[in-house]
Amino acid sequence: MIALFLKELRGFFSTLMGYVVVAVFLLLLGLFLWVFPGERNILDAGQASLEVLFAWSPWIFMFLIPAITMRSFAEEHRTGTMELLLTRPLGEGQIVFAKFLGAFAVMLFALIPTLLYIPILGELGQPQWNFDAGAIRGSYCGLMLLGGAFTAIGVMVSTWTRNPLVAFLLSLLLLVFGFIGFTALAQFSWLGAWDLAFIQLGMEAHYRAMSQGLLHGRDIMYFLVVIGVSLWSARLALLWTRGQRRHDLMQWFLGLALIAVASFVVSLFPFQWDLTEEGRHTLTDSTQELLANLEDEVFVTCYLTGEYPAQWKRLERSIRFQMDEFAEAASGKMRFQFVNIYNSDDRQTIGQNEEKLFEQGLAFTRIAFEENGIKAFQTVWPGAIVTVRNRKETVQFFKSDMPEPTESMIQGSINSIEFELVSAIRRLLREDRPSIAMIEGHGELEAPEVADFVMDLEQDYDVYRVRLNGQLNVLSELLDGMAHRTNRFDLAIVAKPDSSFDSKDQVLLDQFIMNGGKVLWLIDPIHADMDSLASSQFTMGTTNELGIYDQLFQYGVRFNRNLVVDAQCAPIALGAGPMGNQRNLQMFNWYFAPIAIPQGMGHPITTNLDPIHFDFVSRLDTVGTDPLIRKTVLLKSSEMAREYKAPVRISSSIVDLTPEYFTENPLPSQPFAVLVEGEFTSAFAHRLPDTLKQDEDFAFRERSKRTAQIMIGDGDVIRNKVKDGPNGPMILPLGYDRYAGRVLYDNKEFLNNAVSYLLDDVASISVRSRSIALRPLHVERIRNERAGWQLIAVMLPLILAGVLGWFFMFLRRRRYAHSSPHS
Repeated sequence: MIALFLKELRGFFSTLMGYVVVAVFLLLLGLFLWVFPGERNILDAGQASLEVLFAWSPWIFMFLIPAITMRSFAEEHRTGTMELLLTRPLGEGQIVFAKFLGAFAVMLFALIPTLLYIPILGELGQPQWNFDAGAIRGSYCGLMLLGGAFTAIGVMVSTWTRNPLVAFLLSLLLLVFGFIGFTALAQFSWLGAWDLAFIQLGMEAHYRAMSQGLLHGRDIMYFLVVIGVSLWSARLALLWTRGQRRHDLMQWFLGLALIAVASFVVSLFPFQWDLTEEGRHTLTDSTQELLANLEDEVFVTCYLTGEYPAQWKRLERSIRFQMDEFAEAASGKMRFQFVNIYNSDDRQTIGQNEEKLFEQGLAFTRIAFEENGIKAFQTVWPGAIVTVRNRKETVQFFKSDMPEPTESMIQGSINSIEFELVSAIRRLLREDRPSIAMIEGHGELEAPEVADFVMDLEQDYDVYRVRLNGQLNVLSELLDGMAHRTNRFDLAIVAKPDSSFDSKDQVLLDQFIMNGGKVLWLIDPIHADMDSLASSQFTMGTTNELGIYDQLFQYGVRFNRNLVVDAQCAPIALGAGPMGNQRNLQMFNWYFAPIAIPQGMGHPITTNLDPIHFDFVSRLDTVGTDPLIRKTVLLKSSEMAREYKAPVRISSSIVDLTPEYFTENPLPSQPFAVLVEGEFTSAFAHRLPDTLKQDEDFAFRERSKRTAQIMIGDGDVIRNKVKDGPNGPMILPLGYDRYAGRVLYDNKEFLNNAVSYLLDDVASISVRSRSIALRPLHVERIRNERAGWQLIAVMLPLILAGVLGWFFMFLRRRRYAHSSPHS
C-alpha cells in the first residue's frame, strides 16, 4: 500500500500537469480572496478572519479534486495497466485506499501554502495578530474532511470509466449536486415539513458550521460515512470485473449495513467542539432548554438579504448561522426563511411590501456606501418576524438609524442575535404578562410626563400607577402556607421623586427587592428648577433630600450630590443680543445636558444605541465588596467632563466656557447608570426591631432572591416633553429634540432594553451578556498598502508551492542518481 501510495504521489508530481493544477488552485484562491473586489474579499470585508477562504474553497475544490482523481483508475484502464495492478499482493480495498490516500495527499499539498494567509492576516490586524486562531483551526479541519469526501467521490467515479475526461466531468457533476443540490431542491414546496431533513443529506449543510470553527460529531460522522461509502463502492466497481457479482453485492450491502450501524451508535453520543475563542457557536443552556421544549412550531421570516455592503452581509451570514443553530436545537420545531422584498421589477409591489413591513412594526435603515467612487444609498430591513400560534413578534437586529454604522455597531448586533430571537420567542410563548408598578406619592413624574414610554411598555406588560402609603399589601401578599411574601408586581419604577420617602415606604420597597422584585431607579440627587433659570438666567441646584440614599448605598451604589458638566453635550437655544425687531436666538453648548454615547459592544442593554440625553445628571459610584453582587456601568460621561458639588449655581453663562476648560483637571468616564444584580442584603437587616422581623404577617426577609436593579443619576431620562394642544396635552416622543424637529436620542430604546433585561428570567441573563470580540483589519494601512499586500498574498503561496515542488524533484533526482550506477 505504501509503495502504491508513493507511486501515486510521484505520478502526479512527475509531470508538469500536477504543478499546473496546484498553481491554478492557489492563483484562483488568491485572486478571489485578495484581489477581486466584493463582499468575499478579505480586505473589503475588513475583518481579521479567513471565513471567506473556507467559503470559496469548496467551489474551487470542485474543479481541483476531479483534476487530481480523474487519472486514479481511468488512466490505469486506458493504458492497460489495470490488470497488472490487480495482480499485486493487495486486496481491492487496499488498492482503492492507497489511491485515495495519494490523491488526498496531493489535495493537502495544494492546501498547505494557504497557511501563509494567517501571518498576512495577523500583520494587517488592528491590533496585530488579532484573529481567532481556534476558529481557523476548526475550519481547516472541516475543509480537510470536505476535501476527503470530494476525493473519495472522485476516486469512486474514476473506477466507473476508462476516460479521464469523462471521470472529471462526472466527478464535477456529482460534487456540485452533493454539495448544493439537496439545499437547492429543498427550496421547492413539495417536500413540506421534510425540507430540513432533506437538506441534511447534502454536504453543504454539514460543512457550513465546520467552516466557522464548530465541529459537531454528527457532521464529522457524515463526512466519514461519505468517504467510507464512496471507497466501499469503488471497491465494488473493481470487484465487479471478477464475475462474482452476487457475492460482491452481498459484501457491499453488508459493508453499508456496518457503516449505518456505526453511524447510529455515534449518533447516540452527540458531542461538539466549538473551537472559537468566545464559544460563539454554542447556544447558552437556557436557549437550548427553551428550544428543546418547544411544543408549537416557530417560524421566522428574516428580511435582511440581498446585495449589500460587506458589513451587512456579515450580519446576514451571522443571522443565517444562528438560525441554523436554533433549528437544529429545536429538532424540527423551528423553521425559517429569508425574503428579499426588493426582488421584483414592479415598483408598486415593492412599495406595498415596504408598507406591510412597516405596519407590522419593522424598522428600516437607510445605508450609505461608496460604489465606483460615487456615494450610493440603499434601504435595508435588518429585522425578522417570528410567528407562533398565529401570533407575531418583530425582531430588530440593528437598532440605529446611522447610515454608515461602525464595525463595532455591526458586531454589537451580531452579539445580540441570540438574545433578540430568544426574547421574541419567550414573549410569544408567555401565558401571563408581567406587571409593572409605577411608584407614586413622592413627587414622581405625572402620567403625561412618562406617557410615551409607558405606552410602549403596555404593548408587552401590564402597567399600574401604585401609591404605597405605607400599606403592607400594596406590593406583596402573604399566601397561605408560604413562609415569605409573594410580590404582586415583577418590576417597580421610581421616576424622579422630589420628596422624601417615609420609613414605611422604604421598608416596603426593600422587602419587594428581597422577594425577588426588580427596580428601575431614576433619581435626581440635585434639584434644579428650570423655570427659575428661564426667568432669571440662573438658579441654585440644591440637594434633593429623598431619604433613600443610604438604602441605595447598601445595595451597592452611591448617588453623589453633584452635577456633571460635559463637553459632549446637547445644544440649547439662547438669546444672543438684539437683531432688529426679532429675537436673536443662537445655538450654544449646554454643558449641563451631557450626551452619553454607548460603546457598541459594552452590554446588551446599550448595544447599538444612539446617544442618550441627560439633564442635570449626577455621578454614581459603585461601592461594597459583596461577591454575590455584580455591578456593571451602563452609561458614562465622555473623557472631558467635570463636576460641581452641591449647592450648584446653575447659570446660562456656562455656555461661554471654551472646550479648553474641560481639559483642565477633567474627571473622565463618570458613571451615569449602573446595573447591580445578584443576591442583596436587606438595608434594614439591623434597623428593624426583632418583633417586626419575627412577625409572621410581615414575613421579613434578610437576603434576597437573585434579582437586579438599575440605578440612574437623572430622573429626566424617562421624561417626555408635553405641549399644550387644542385638544389637551400633546405628548412628544421621548428623545425628541425640538431644535432638530425629530427624535435624536435613544432614551426610550435604552429604557426598553433596561426593562426587558430586568424582566427576563435569570437563566437567560447569560444570553444578553455574552459578547464576541471585534477583530478588524487596519483600515488606513490597507488603504495605503493594498496593492503590495495583494501581491504578497497571491504570490507567496505560489512561491512556497514551487519551492516544495522543487524540493520534491530534487529528492527524486538525487534518489535516481544514486541508484543508476547499481542498475
